[in-house]
Amino acid sequence: MIGGYKGAEPDVSLTAFVLIALEEAKDICKNQVNNLEGSISKAAVYLAQRYQSLTRPYTVALASYALAMVGKLNTEEALMNASKEGNRWEEPNTHTFNIEGTSYALLALLKMKKYELTHPIVRWLREQNYYGGGYGSTQATIMVFQALAQYQIDIPQHKDLNLDVSILLPRRASPIKYRILNENALVAKTEETKWNEDFTVKAEGTGQGTLTITTIYNGKVREDESSCKKFDLRVSVEEAWDAKKPEGAMRSVYIKICTRFLGVVDATMSIIDVSMLTGFSPDVEDLKRLSQGVDRYISKFEINKSPSNRGNLMIYLDKVSHGEEECLKFKAHQFFEVGLIQPASVTVYDYYTIDDRCTKFYHPSNQSVLFKKLCYGDICRCAEESCFMQQKIEGPITVNKRMEEACEPGVDYVYKTRLVRTEEVGGSDYYTMEILKIIKEGTDENPQGKTRQFISHIKCRESLRLEHNKDYLIWGLNTDLWRRKVELSYIIGQDTWIEKWPNEDECQEPDFQNLCQEFLEFSEAMTMFGCPT
Repeated sequence: MIGGYKGAEPDVSLTAFVLIALEEAKDICKNQVNNLEGSISKAAVYLAQRYQSLTRPYTVALASYALAMVGKLNTEEALMNASKEGNRWEEPNTHTFNIEGTSYALLALLKMKKYELTHPIVRWLREQNYYGGGYGSTQATIMVFQALAQYQIDIPQHKDLNLDVSILLPRRASPIKYRILNENALVAKTEETKWNEDFTVKAEGTGQGTLTITTIYNGKVREDESSCKKFDLRVSVEEAWDAKKPEGAMRSVYIKICTRFLGVVDATMSIIDVSMLTGFSPDVEDLKRLSQGVDRYISKFEINKSPSNRGNLMIYLDKVSHGEEECLKFKAHQFFEVGLIQPASVTVYDYYTIDDRCTKFYHPSNQSVLFKKLCYGDICRCAEESCFMQQKIEGPITVNKRMEEACEPGVDYVYKTRLVRTEEVGGSDYYTMEILKIIKEGTDENPQGKTRQFISHIKCRESLRLEHNKDYLIWGLNTDLWRRKVELSYIIGQDTWIEKWPNEDECQEPDFQNLCQEFLEFSEAMTMFGCPT
């Protein structure tokens, strides 16, 4: 394991790692390795020469520990100057390396017997652990354990542990009480509450412990391309019309996952976490074939069934190639039907650095009978109807044709809008439009000059082809309005009318002059006379 040595000062970091290893193994290897002391001395001299010019907090901490181990670090000044607030050695966007580096700094100070500087560092390290006890990577976890263990050896704080702890949770009549002694100090005590309210913890006696509070909530996971810095990931799903279905299965699909590591060498011990579509289960025989034989693609797999009937498939890989994309494909079978099948996610990450993960969503193809939903927030509705397509309108589109369509029963509004922002959320496209002009007033009160969200299924993106900073004539039905507190949102469906409205410069061009004149006549007629009653 090499931790965070790859960076601005890799020569110093790698030399420090080697020096630490040689010094730790000196008693075992001194009779087998020629000139071991000479190699240790040369490495220490090199680090000492480079030490004052180091800039990375991680490198300073690591080099300090290596020099302290061989008795060549005389002052803690440079080490503490590289810290942040005297309790951590921190660099942006490298949380696990920060934990690892801070552990080296703590070990260096302990070696130098600068005990008065160690207490805030220990407190910070104790606060960084993930739920379950880890620290984000194997290297960081090992170094934290080593540093904290050495701290307990060098500075035993309480020989006798005797704590009485009481926890009063919301809407409980009496507190929960624990007595923590040396005999049971390593046994975690847990309590749960479903109420997001204040609670009280009291402790009396001698000793100290750690209180960890974990809040669990449900939230929509979003794709974030900027977070996929370590892996490329593609996921697709298609109908498996020719697949042999197990007993009780209603239909089957193929799920194909392709990934590539973006580092300079292959990623080892990687995990693909597949959230299954609701009502679907992976084909176990397919997964067995992928994990067995000479050409096995995966190391092993686990299927975890959740109470919500959305299972998770964990796929363990010995490696992910950095040179070429690697793909695996397996069937999934639908055993029960639900009204709304939501997109599911696939996440790939390195076992040693779980923060560097990439997540992609997948869902049935545009033609699939499974592709049925449109969501706004946590509320969903069926979306089986077709997308709006201008070429399906019969006959020429004239001013009279537009007025006829805009005055159809059920049409709620007619606007001139401008697209200012687009965002994909789950399986829907959210188009933020500025309402430039109200041509026909609808249910929405005074939207002119304000922005409103128009929501469409992602399968309609190609047929709509909406462009940023372009103007559009748009109208729709009152049944396609969704109320959100005091604001309405608009659904783009098969009965929505959308036409691109040329801007002033485009209206000077011969190709657009007639269209611009028609839009002007339509707008004036609708504004002045409205629809015939």
